[in-house]
This record gives sequence, C-alpha cells and structure tokens, in this order.
Amino acid sequence: MTSRPRDVTDLYLAPVVLGLDHRLDEMSHLSAEEVRYRVILDTDREPRTATERGDALLEALLRGLEVHGWRVSWHDRGLSVAHGTYALVLGVPANLVAYLGD
Repeated sequence: MTSRPRDVTDLYLAPVVLGLDHRLDEMSHLSAEEVRYRVILDTDREPRTATERGDALLEALLRGLEVHGWRVSWHDRGLSVAHGTYALVLGVPANLVAYLGD
C-alpha cells in the first residue's frame, strides 16, 4: 500500500534525498586522500578514529544542505534518511566506505 505524505516535512523527502545523492556522487570520484582532505576542509577538524570519521563525513555531506526535519544517520547499508515512520537508505560509494573503515 502506498503511503501518502502526512505533513510538509514529508513533502521535502525528494529534495533532501536528491541533495544527498548529489553530494555522494561528487565525493564518489575522489581518491582516499582527497576524501580525507575534503572532510578536514568541510569540518575544520581531522578525525582520527572510525567513529570520528563517520561523524565528520556525515557533517561534510550535510554541510549547507537543508534537511527540513529529516534525520540523516549511518545505517549498515549506507545513509539512513528518516522522519517519523518513514525511512530509506542511500547506498554509499566504495571509496567512502573505505574512508570510514580506514
């Protein structure tokens, strides 16, 4: 059964997901060193642990992107975008997965 939007926040799902997908695509073409450098530039810090890298990469991906009440977090399969009972997961490029696990 198809779910219908319940409020204005639900209507923003497409722009939020398209914005995130665009950021993921931009970063998918970077080398490991370029990803590291981009994260440092975007967050003004150099993460050292896997948890710090995950937090910093998420911050870099969301920098300047209005999420309109949607929560973006890490999921086993990629980036989770959730609001209320709605959720979807965007796949993450291999180079970003490698950065996270480095």
